[in-house]
Amino acid sequence: MNIRHRIASCALSGTLVLLQVSPLHAQEADPDLIQGYRSGDILTSLPDTSGPFTVISRNSDPQNFSANVEYGGLDARAIVSINGVRASNVPGIYPVRDGPDDPVVRSLLDQAFQYHSTQPGQIAQRTNVSYGNRAMACVSSDDPQKKDDFLVCATGVLGRYLLIQPVINYRLSSKELVDRQLTDFASSVASTVSALALPPGN
Repeated sequence: MNIRHRIASCALSGTLVLLQVSPLHAQEADPDLIQGYRSGDILTSLPDTSGPFTVISRNSDPQNFSANVEYGGLDARAIVSINGVRASNVPGIYPVRDGPDDPVVRSLLDQAFQYHSTQPGQIAQRTNVSYGNRAMACVSSDDPQKKDDFLVCATGVLGRYLLIQPVINYRLSSKELVDRQLTDFASSVASTVSALALPPGN
């Protein structure tokens, strides 16, 4: 079983969409400063552990307003990606809309659904994951033969796209427990990032 390879394959579709939204690098003192936060600020705010997931690596690319965190665990992997877009000549893309109602967010989830729906033996469906008083649009998929349980969630927050992609193999567990662990992880990450946008004391 190679969970890392399978989640990387799914992550590729999201990367392709975001590459089409080419940022125009304006001559600014700090172009990575979007809505008061830099990519590294969001990167360091993400939890070191959440359920079966523990951070393996954190990487920030301020010039491209992006960051990603890789998590691992027993039969578990996850990739959390943060991608900012400062400006674009594509109508409707800038600024990034908070929440799921953004064309790139919808496109990411459409591609995730299409990808998992076309994988042999996988059963994909659209779902929502709650975090705080909000809900995040997601795609879940199950491979009963390999016992891989996938979740892909995307939303707009802090002027950036947040993409969360955990996968757990449930050969040593139950699918019901793994379903909860996937949604709890996605909810924890989204809540952490969203909390940065809240005024002090809220």
